Amino acid sequence: MLLDKTLSFVNPATLKPNEEIIPERAQWLCEKITTEQLWRVPITVDSRSMSIMDGHHRYTVAMQLGLKRVPCLLLPYEEVEFWSTHPDLELTPQIVVEYANAGVRLPPKSTRHQFKTPLPDCNVSLKLLHY
Repeated sequence: MLLDKTLSFVNPATLKPNEEIIPERAQWLCEKITTEQLWRVPITVDSRSMSIMDGHHRYTVAMQLGLKRVPCLLLPYEEVEFWSTHPDLELTPQIVVEYANAGVRLPPKSTRHQFKTPLPDCNVSLKLLHY
């Protein structure tokens, strides 16, 4: 159960993105996080490769804000339901990890990850993530 999982605080520079983002969405999210001074949702990350599963916009915001760490939920792909939404590629978790390791990014929202239970809330003060 994901609510039983412990959040890890990870340097965002160690995370490996594999999808492009929608700039307007990242800007909106940055304004929201900055205004609220709270990080509400963890970034989900493949625990083996550090490839981002869900949270590319949050990752982008973390990098823009120069955060030293971000709340992450580290999970193996075996605990996540995965499917490709890319019309021209049959993606698998292995291919996505290979893209991340190679520094190649897919178009925004090319993959979907569904978690068996809701993600834990984190509600971490933005001030704490700068150190």
